[in-house]
Amino acid sequence: MIILALDIATQTGVSVGETGGTPVSWSVDLGHKKSEDQRFSKALSLAHCLIRDHSPDLIAVEAAIGGPNTSHFLVGLLACVRGCAFNRGIPVEVCSIGAIRKHFLGRQLTVRDYPGLSKAQARTQIKAEVMKRCALLGWEAADDDAADAAALWDYACSTYGRGHNAKPVGGLFK
Repeated sequence: MIILALDIATQTGVSVGETGGTPVSWSVDLGHKKSEDQRFSKALSLAHCLIRDHSPDLIAVEAAIGGPNTSHFLVGLLACVRGCAFNRGIPVEVCSIGAIRKHFLGRQLTVRDYPGLSKAQARTQIKAEVMKRCALLGWEAADDDAADAAALWDYACSTYGRGHNAKPVGGLFK
């Protein structure tokens, strides 16, 4: 089963691979300082090309967070991917960042776990933990967006995939 995982934002993390295998991860700039319409168009093109090039059986996307303050722009990017996938008959699973982190890191890290840091500094630390975990698994992730997509890919493989054996967290199993 091929799973495509997308951590969607202006800098979108992408991870794709066969369950039980090793993902290939990278990030794509949808256009910093471009209009929202241009970034929506790029998201549609990206989804189309990824589906065409990788023929995924499932697409996993990270849910937009923020409750009533959720970014309408991020919701729009998610809608672009979901609509493109629907047109091609590919199921999409929207996954919670908390569940992804708990699965991938062994606990659901939040900014509250870093009381002496600003929210931005805490987010940077959390992303560094995700990158460390990718490195521990021998997965290449050029940046934190690619690493977040790899974490999502692993979660999706373990939750929805067939034949995927999740690797335990910690340093004992490399």
